[in-house]
Formats: sequence, structure tokens, C-alpha cells
Amino acid sequence: MIMIHGLFASATTYDAVKAELSQRSMTAAIDLPDCGQSDAASGFRPSWISLTQTVIDAADAMGMDEFDLVGHSMGGGVSIMIAAQYPERVRRLILVDAVSFPFKVPLKGRLPLVPIVGELLFWTYSKKMFVSFIENDVFNDKTLMDMKKVDYLYRVFAKKRSAALDSLRATADPRPVTDSIEKITCPTLLIWGSEDRLVPLAIGRLLNKKIPNSRLCVLDGCGHSPLEERPTETAAEIISFLH
Repeated sequence: MIMIHGLFASATTYDAVKAELSQRSMTAAIDLPDCGQSDAASGFRPSWISLTQTVIDAADAMGMDEFDLVGHSMGGGVSIMIAAQYPERVRRLILVDAVSFPFKVPLKGRLPLVPIVGELLFWTYSKKMFVSFIENDVFNDKTLMDMKKVDYLYRVFAKKRSAALDSLRATADPRPVTDSIEKITCPTLLIWGSEDRLVPLAIGRLLNKKIPNSRLCVLDGCGHSPLEERPTETAAEIISFLH
């Protein structure tokens, strides 16, 4: 099983579910380029295509000819691309609050995309602002946040602000992902938080209609990251789907 995280995140997204899933299969939660402990190769430029190839290269390096694939948020978009382009390699697909169809992004999400303004915003983005984003946009119940993890993610973000902005701008338009959705043929599980304020549940319902042989699991009262906010239930849903 390969697990792919979202924007401004890392493989630590899967910490709470990995132990449970590892009892049933070989698992690999990877850090995408310039995320977590991963540095991008010289000349790397983020895009839906390059991120897709990065995961395939990682699978090749690990000797995983076929694998189950889990993707969260932006990593869900990458997972959709992989499943569409490499159907012979992806056995089963799990998408968690996945970026997939275009939707209305709030003003604070659009500002970083503006030339010059975006750069200034990113270079003044403080830890307080980063924590506020996690509290108010990622989690529905902020008491469940792991502050050590948030601190770690901010340290990486602060060190690699330019790369983070490049990744945001490169994946802001999900249309390449949208165009790949109807090419998915493998069994697919969709897991969504009912209170997701980043990628609304309506997107999950639309995905469920567009992907054949898919099932949607909605976690009531959960925000954008069920893997962290409701790990026990999320792991149970994945295990049930895989077996």
C-alpha cells in the first residue's frame, strides 16, 4: 500500500492509521518532493504530471509492481491521476477528501495565486497563521490536533516556502485530475468528513457518481483530515474495503 499526503503536509498524515494498516499489508507513506524529509531533485518542477511520476518512481524503487493506493486531499488528486494512467498497477483506490473537481475557493485561498501578492503573503506567513489554518480549515474539532506534528509541518513550511508556493500554484487548477476521473476502473473507496471546509462533501458525492464501482463513506462531524481527526474509524473503513 502506498499513501500520499496533501499540500503543506507530509507522510506524518498517516501516523495514526499506519500501524493498524501495516498489520495487514506492506505500507509506505511517502514524502512528496520538498515535503517532510524529502528534498526535490535538481530541476524538479511540481505539477500533477510530475507528482504522479514521482510516486510511480517510488513504487518502482520499492519493487511494488501492483499496489493499493491511498491519497488525501492534493494527494488524492495525484492518486486519481495514477489510477487513471496506470490501471494495471493500482489494485484498489482509497480517496480521502480528495482534490478532484473545481470548486469555489475562498479569498484567502486565492490570494497566494496572485503574482507578487502571493510571494509577499507566503514570506510573512507566521506560525500563528499556519496553526490558525489547521485549526479552522483542516480540523472540525481542533482539540484533536497533534501540536507536535503541526510544529513539525510549520518548520518544514518555513524552510521551504518557495517550494510550497510553487506546489500550491501548480495544483490550484484540478482540471487535469477531473479529466482523469472517468478513466478509473479499479474498486474505489471514498472517505469524507461531513464538515470539510476545504474540499466540500459535495465533491465526494460527485466523485461517487462519476467513478464506477465506488462507495462513499461520510464521517459525521469530521473535517478535512479523517486520517488524523478520526483515525480509528478511517482505518476500520479502509480495512473493511480491502478485505
